[in-house]
Amino acid sequence: MKEVVVFERIKATFASNEYQSSFISQHIGIVSYICFGNREMFHKLLFSPYTINREKQWYRFLSSAWVHADMTHLFFNLFVLYSFGNFLEAVFQNWFGTTGSLFYLFLFSASTLIAHLPSYYKHKDNFNYSAVGSSGGVSGVLFATILLQPLGPLYLFAIIPIPGIVFGVLYLVYSKYMAIKGLDNIGQGAHIWGSLGGMAILIIFQPQVVVQFLEQLASIFI
Repeated sequence: MKEVVVFERIKATFASNEYQSSFISQHIGIVSYICFGNREMFHKLLFSPYTINREKQWYRFLSSAWVHADMTHLFFNLFVLYSFGNFLEAVFQNWFGTTGSLFYLFLFSASTLIAHLPSYYKHKDNFNYSAVGSSGGVSGVLFATILLQPLGPLYLFAIIPIPGIVFGVLYLVYSKYMAIKGLDNIGQGAHIWGSLGGMAILIIFQPQVVVQFLEQLASIFI
C-alpha cells in the first residue's frame, strides 16, 4: 500500500535528523531527575486537581508531565517517547513541511491535557489526590503512531521490530495492572485518555488515516 511505502521511507531517514521529540525527552529526563532530589520543586509541578481548582494553577496540567515517581517510571515513559516520537514527528514533517514539528508538539501537549481532564473533574475537591508523569502525552504519541501503522513493524530505538498494535495492547495491560494496584501517584488512568486524545487529534489532522488503518487490518485476511 502506498502509505506503508511512504512510512518505510520515513523510517529509513528519520534517525539521522534532529527533532523536537528528542528535545522533549531530554528535557523531561533532566527536570524529572532534578525533582528526585528537590521535593519542593516536585510538589510545585505535579498534577493536583485540588490545588488547580482553588489556586488556579492551570500550568500543572502540563508541568506534571515533567516529573515522575521514580527512575523506573521515568525510564518507561522516555523509552516509549523516544522510540516512537521521532517517527511520528517525521510523518508530520512529511505531511506539513517545516510546520510538522509544531503539529507534533500540539499533539503531545493536547494529549497531556486531555488525559488529565477526567481526573481533574473527579478529584478537584480531593486534597489527597495527585499524579505525576508524562503518560498522557506519551500515550497520545504511541497510539497515534499505532493508528498509522497497526501492523508495523515499529522500531524501538530504530532497531527492534514489533507490531505496533501488539505493543499498544501490552502497554494498556501494563497500565491497567498498575492502576488496579494503586500503590503510587502515577497517573495510570491518563494512559487511556491520552491514547484516545492522540488518535482523535491525528484523525483531525488527517481524516484519511482511519481508512488506511482499516485497510491495513483487513490485509491480514487477504
